[in-house]
Amino acid sequence: MKFVSYFTKISLPAAQEHSRSPSPSPPSSPEPFRNNPVFTGYISDLPSDEPDASSDEADDEGDKPPPTKRVRRKLDVPARTARILAQEERKKEKESGLRDIEKLIGSKRTEFDAGANSLQAHRARSIQSVLHMVVHNNRKLADASERAAESQGFSAKWGGRLARAWVRHWLRHRTLPVSRRGKHGKVFSLIDDPAICTELRSFVRSNKWAMDPNKLAEFSKNNLVSSAASKYLKHVVNIEMPKGLKKYMDLELFPRLHLKPGRGISLPTAIRWLHREGFRYTEHKKALWILDGEHALKKKGVGRGMHQSDVILSTVGWLSEASQSMEYGKNYEGYWTGEMFVKQIVDKIIPAFECAHGPGYQLLLMVDNSQGHAAYALDALLPQRMNMNPGGKQAIMRPGWFIKDGEKVSQVMVFPADHPKYPGQAKGMKQKYLRDNCDYTFTTLKENLPKALASVQLSTIRKWEHRMVRWMDAYRGGLDAKNAQIRVKALSSRKFTSHRRAPARDCTAN
Repeated sequence: MKFVSYFTKISLPAAQEHSRSPSPSPPSSPEPFRNNPVFTGYISDLPSDEPDASSDEADDEGDKPPPTKRVRRKLDVPARTARILAQEERKKEKESGLRDIEKLIGSKRTEFDAGANSLQAHRARSIQSVLHMVVHNNRKLADASERAAESQGFSAKWGGRLARAWVRHWLRHRTLPVSRRGKHGKVFSLIDDPAICTELRSFVRSNKWAMDPNKLAEFSKNNLVSSAASKYLKHVVNIEMPKGLKKYMDLELFPRLHLKPGRGISLPTAIRWLHREGFRYTEHKKALWILDGEHALKKKGVGRGMHQSDVILSTVGWLSEASQSMEYGKNYEGYWTGEMFVKQIVDKIIPAFECAHGPGYQLLLMVDNSQGHAAYALDALLPQRMNMNPGGKQAIMRPGWFIKDGEKVSQVMVFPADHPKYPGQAKGMKQKYLRDNCDYTFTTLKENLPKALASVQLSTIRKWEHRMVRWMDAYRGGLDAKNAQIRVKALSSRKFTSHRRAPARDCTAN
């Protein structure tokens, strides 16, 4: 490619010089040489046989290879088919949304905010109208939304735009739009009222041991705001309006004005109010608020106490000689136990009764149900005294018994004193049973497995069957696992609350 500069000095042909130069004049005397700039002419004055830039560019364009032919990409799903499938999917989604909104509006359990003629109810019916016209009348979404907005009292343009937004929100979340009317930052607050602020301040200062914003909010919800709302409602109903409008105000007026005086102040509002009143938050103890310049008061405990075990009689009254007292606590005389109560009966109560009534009388002692009175013998059959973990001390219990084939079978819990290996020690029944019936081989396991299954009594199987039926009934009734367990436990056959002792007749399996 050849480039020609516009500022290159070029000599023009004689014909062109003659055409551009003036008419010849007679020669004159030679003048001295002057270094004047020479006009070289224009690029357009070049003869046609000279190559120019345009011809070079054309030659270069002719040297370029032709563009490659684009190959069509084969899709897994054709574009037209994918478009049709997407349209069908959107149609199914709108049909499902229409069924759900019709079910919601037609249900008697549905309660709209501020009643059946509220703003939320009109929005719900707008959503239903839009989906109905789109699904059944094959109208466009914009046209259907404008028509539905006008039918519910909204404007065509702006209301139609809002209706389309409500439809999208319903199809995506299945929740009705909530009005934000009345939820802006209010200029006047309940806690700005001087009387209310004084009552709140008095409450907080009178409870310095528990100045918790949670408690302040609960007090406002339960006492303050409810009483103020009741006084206001009574004043309006009894003075300004007839009594016949009371029901209308309760159900229509207050909800339509978005007045909810019974909710009380929230936790953040209580915290801001405490900061404004000068209460500061202490870091060493959470949820404790104190006024500036004052010290936190510690919560009072029960302190040092005394336990008194007394006896009263219907004949002589209080039996002072049988009383026994102690200062309870881990740093004092300990705590009252059943063994101490037994000792009081033997050493004080019985002698004092005999001294007050003389010989020939029998004492009928009635004791209240308390853990301090639950005294058992040292060899009582109590499972809580058994050590289920390796090592440690094992309780020495008296022989137990059970009923088998209508006969009482005694079961010894302790090895005899002349036992060669474990004299006088408690038996481990699990290991004993394994030693008697198992040699820890796979062959014996296959032999004992059918025997173990056959040893299960029919009464036990029936009891488990009844238990499973109760579980099924509980789940069928819609209860979760926790509530179902409570229901099944409530239907148990026996409940023993008398010192955890079961009578002998109830130990026999039916």
